[in-house]
Amino acid sequence: MTSNFTELVDGSCTLPSMPVVATRVMRELMDPQATADSLSKIVETDQALLTRILKIANSAFYGCARKVGSIQLAIVVLGFNTLKNLVIATSTRSLYQKQSLAEQTLWEHSLAVGIASHVLAMALSPGNLDNAFTVGLLHDVGKLVLYQQDPEGYSAILDGQAKGATCYEPEQKLLGFTHAHVGAVLMNRWNLPENFELAIGLHHSLDGADFNRLKPQPKQLTALVNLADTIAKRVISGNDMAPTDGMPMAMETLGATNEQVDNYISMIKETLDQEKHLFED
Repeated sequence: MTSNFTELVDGSCTLPSMPVVATRVMRELMDPQATADSLSKIVETDQALLTRILKIANSAFYGCARKVGSIQLAIVVLGFNTLKNLVIATSTRSLYQKQSLAEQTLWEHSLAVGIASHVLAMALSPGNLDNAFTVGLLHDVGKLVLYQQDPEGYSAILDGQAKGATCYEPEQKLLGFTHAHVGAVLMNRWNLPENFELAIGLHHSLDGADFNRLKPQPKQLTALVNLADTIAKRVISGNDMAPTDGMPMAMETLGATNEQVDNYISMIKETLDQEKHLFED
């Protein structure tokens, strides 16, 4: 991504800041002296965040083998990387504050993609399991930014997507960049791992040279998000013919068969029904 392009996005969009507590946790995790105690003191400053993390830590979603009654124990049992992802995931909900119908729809789709990415990673890319949910949840955050910049104009693009069109072609024509590019710049601004930036920036570009040049782990993570995106659209809409842009390459990258994908759709729908309440207000 060129600096000129980054400047273009920065000049066209007001990129949101990562929520304060999440920023403090990320900063603490960069300190080699960080401990479960120092991290728990930060999380405990936000009771809503604390409650949600404990609820998720005790759910089947993360499969914790023992009851977690304190944030200190959650950090010890789950590990620093999982804590980081849980903080990012739970903090992301606050970005959808206005709760218009468009924002609610974007949130529901993003949550479905996060859960789908997690389920797919367990079977197809275990090396990406720690980050799959969070990257899936954040994959369309660029759409939220563009919508909040111009609710009326961007609603027309979202309406077109609901009728089967793509978002990125009209975005490119109108703005000169897409929601995927905005999301990638945001990951960079938030100092999140490069794999997040790559997967979010390229999740609609599996037919391009940039995707082909990726190393195996970020390449699989990008493919996971693409495949999860398609499956989530099918699960939410109930339409087995939802757009499949990039899906064949995603399946090839992950070594997935059509029969497996059909099974994953059922599994993801069940998991979404059971676990989505964990991430709601």
